[in-house]
Amino acid sequence: MKKYLFMVMVAVMMLSGSITVNAQVAQNGKERTHLTEDQMIQKRTEKMVQTLMLDDATSAKFIPVYSQYLKDKMECRAMKPKHMGMDINTKTDAEVDQMIQDNFAQSHKILDIREKYYVKFHKFLTPKQIMKIYQVEKNDAGKMKIEMIKRQRGMGNKGVFGRPNFKFSD
Repeated sequence: MKKYLFMVMVAVMMLSGSITVNAQVAQNGKERTHLTEDQMIQKRTEKMVQTLMLDDATSAKFIPVYSQYLKDKMECRAMKPKHMGMDINTKTDAEVDQMIQDNFAQSHKILDIREKYYVKFHKFLTPKQIMKIYQVEKNDAGKMKIEMIKRQRGMGNKGVFGRPNFKFSD
């Protein structure tokens, strides 16, 4: 009888363990939930408030300005010319020249946005804090670029040597 009870317990433990593993695979697999633009902006703003270690008063001033800054930048990037990333060998010189001019226009617009918000940030942030914003943006862009390369190569959520990247803290 003890042996029978022991075997039942082992079977139950094995089944419950496999259910847990399946739940984790479904959660970490391709069934990802995509954040809306507003959710993404809110998350990035909260992360930046923590990174800059802002007090409540400064935070209250910073959040609406930084949120609008991110929205303006996203709108500018959304206007990315449709022909960018295309093979230039199949284009005429005039088309390539237009691609370059469009890229310049977008770069100028992003610079204008950064200059506009620099003035606004400078009212309640120190220059070091503003520089920290730009550094974090640059680092995040680098991480995003690496992630896109991995996805294009079919590595998905795998890091160096094909091992999964596990994130233990945020």
